[in-house]
Amino acid sequence: MKHNFPESFSAAQGDCALLGVDLSEESYLKIGYFLDLLVVSAGKINLVGPSEIDRLWTRHVLESMAFIPFLTGDTIVDVGTGAGFPGMILSLCGYNVIMVESRRKRCAFLETAARKCRVSCSIVNSRIEDAGPFPRGSLFTSRAVKGHKEMVKLISPSAPAGFSLVTRVSHRVETCSDTVTSEKLPMPPLDRQGFILQYRHPCIKN
Repeated sequence: MKHNFPESFSAAQGDCALLGVDLSEESYLKIGYFLDLLVVSAGKINLVGPSEIDRLWTRHVLESMAFIPFLTGDTIVDVGTGAGFPGMILSLCGYNVIMVESRRKRCAFLETAARKCRVSCSIVNSRIEDAGPFPRGSLFTSRAVKGHKEMVKLISPSAPAGFSLVTRVSHRVETCSDTVTSEKLPMPPLDRQGFILQYRHPCIKN
């Protein structure tokens, strides 16, 4: 298939190591198969634009993998999963993921991909503000959806007490609070500048 997935496991493993991620051969094979499915379906249901096909690995998969060092908790809730980034990639790497996606056709693709890749995950066809409640210990992720402040407002009503959010941002967030930290992502292996931001909600719900 036409995409820039590494031809060897060692090359993919090397890229992931630069992100602090230990990629298994099983996950490598499943991700490659998922990208094949994505390319076949992309033009039919507008999963990704034509220009994104040639950089699925460096732009989309590796940015999704970059979330892994920041993940804690029993369940990952990925908000606005879209074509599967980062939610499906995290699921293919063995995480327990609930993917929340408002577009029905994209949910149908994710369900088919999960079945064909033989991974166990949950796919919820809903906006995040209408979904939930989510299990205690859930950690929320999002990529290219909204700014972190907007995401916190959307997530808060259905989130468990003291929740965390891990998201990608284009610029470092300067703050004197210990509730928000951001870490610069390496180029290479990524093909654009970015940061992973981790927000820890300071409020405890009753």
